[in-house]
Amino acid sequence: MIIVWINKRDWKTPGPIVNVAVHNAASFAELGYETHLCIGSGPETDTNEDLAGFYGLPPQDKSGKLDKFNIHRVDRWRLGASSYSLSVFKYAYHLIRILSRRDHVAVFTRESGFLGPLAWLCRHPRIHGFYELHGFYADLTWMSEKESGCYREKLYEHLFLPKIQGLICITGAQQKLYQKVFPFIPSCAFPLGTKPVSPVHSPDQRRKRRTLMYVGRMHTGKGLDFLLKMANRLSKEGIQTLFWGGKDSNIRKLEERADSYGARGAVRFVPFQPPAAMHQALAEKASLGVVMLEDTFYNRYLTCPVKALDYLSHGLPSIGSDLPSVHEVLGEAGTYISPGDETGFARAVVGLLDDPEAYERMSDRTRRRAARITWRKRAESIMSFIEEHTPASAVHGDK
Repeated sequence: MIIVWINKRDWKTPGPIVNVAVHNAASFAELGYETHLCIGSGPETDTNEDLAGFYGLPPQDKSGKLDKFNIHRVDRWRLGASSYSLSVFKYAYHLIRILSRRDHVAVFTRESGFLGPLAWLCRHPRIHGFYELHGFYADLTWMSEKESGCYREKLYEHLFLPKIQGLICITGAQQKLYQKVFPFIPSCAFPLGTKPVSPVHSPDQRRKRRTLMYVGRMHTGKGLDFLLKMANRLSKEGIQTLFWGGKDSNIRKLEERADSYGARGAVRFVPFQPPAAMHQALAEKASLGVVMLEDTFYNRYLTCPVKALDYLSHGLPSIGSDLPSVHEVLGEAGTYISPGDETGFARAVVGLLDDPEAYERMSDRTRRRAARITWRKRAESIMSFIEEHTPASAVHGDK
């Protein structure tokens, strides 16, 4: 079987979305499947160098683990200052047709705009389509009136999901929501993956850094104001808070927000860096990870916090909101606090950093949890799901 992943965004776009797409696809190549990633071209760079230097993956050479990983960087059509994903979709459509001449093809995408072409492709007996879900658009009643502008996504899901082979959910709650709307469509639920790395320093050395680290986007709902408010309080215990993410242009505003909470000297902001640089920072600077999401429907049931996976990958104990989605990723490796509980949060952070035995115990749990939900194991689970819902000849053909 041949694997094709489709993401409309540009190569090296900051943030988790493209990084997740690259690791999703690379995990199937690591299993030995011929794998193709179709993505916007992005800046003119050396793809092989980007895999190692930007994404922290092995290069595409015949001696490396990813010798079956084929990356297709497609120029997005442009009109003035805008660019359009149709060129990526058109390229992927024709590539899939060509690949299906020699083997079965499993196609994965999170792009609602590709659902129509994917449904049409799935009429071919050797093409099998799967939609990776990152929301819940089939029923918009959970959204506020201000938010619910996703009518096109709702239409596409109702028109085209019944015509593909299956749904890949990122939380168990999300799967249950879709099963209510589409009980006849096969589905599975697996969190996104970890990439465990060997620690550079001992748990006690990391604990003594006394640095709380937040990575990811600086959007409303991520608990930023809560963390800024807590930063001033934690600084009195000798604890620094490091924020890693957001655009360069937003750093000044974030610093002003920190000032409003009296936290300027207790925090540091670093704008988006390549994933490889972010992982280096987690290895060298962080003592604890933080996932204090606000209590919203989306945060409870529909998100798989990538930051939590990054912390797990480095064996970092993490403090997270007591929400189902956070529990699903961190499992027994998390310390859970009700969103907005300032006293509980401060007690948990200081308690871990002041107790070497508790810190080492949580570090061990974190490493064990990370080993159970790697990208590779996610790919293996997805392939088992595909095997259940496609002809035997599709999965057991050429690798």
